[in-house]
Amino acid sequence: MFPINLEHYRLVDLSVMIEPPGTEERPLEVSIGRLADDAFKMDIHKLHTHVGTHVEAPAHFFEDGALITDMPLTDFFGPATLLSIDQPSEQAVTGETIDARVGATYRPGDILLCRNDILPSRETMEGNATLTPDSARWIVEHEVKLVVLDRWFGLGRDIPETRAVHDIIMGADICIVEIVVLDALTRPRCWFMALPVAFALDSGFARAIAFEKR
Repeated sequence: MFPINLEHYRLVDLSVMIEPPGTEERPLEVSIGRLADDAFKMDIHKLHTHVGTHVEAPAHFFEDGALITDMPLTDFFGPATLLSIDQPSEQAVTGETIDARVGATYRPGDILLCRNDILPSRETMEGNATLTPDSARWIVEHEVKLVVLDRWFGLGRDIPETRAVHDIIMGADICIVEIVVLDALTRPRCWFMALPVAFALDSGFARAIAFEKR
């Protein structure tokens, strides 16, 4: 057994709560299923795999890429470094930006938690913090295990750049976790986990949590 002393660590739920009907673009439809004895025993869900907190595997971008179930579970948990961007001048995140922000705390093999703290951009999604091909190359070169984005953090400023960022990160068999709530984290490092449901698909739902020192 490996007990976690919750007197010294706090458990932080980082997942987005999802409720029907979702959105037109990402629906969540729920109907009630009944067993033969007419008892209520299950719900029947029809939903987009990108509703709420979710993991994207390399197959999300590459035809022959790895599915969620092809990835080892160890890829989805471990020590994590928090990258917080709060200056509009750093909106287009570069490798130099990451070095300046987390160079003293990041360790090779960490999970990288990306939080957009440019608060006005959360309202409009304009000028929000965004990964660029340069920061994607930093992620690969520094052996980031998993990339985690809060709901306001972008993956490229336009379609070509978004494709380039996906190509670089997922081309290195690094998965991405999207639509995570990182606001409650207060320390530069924590222990993170987002285990995806074992769907043999390119994307799937996950519950994201962190253990952070009190």
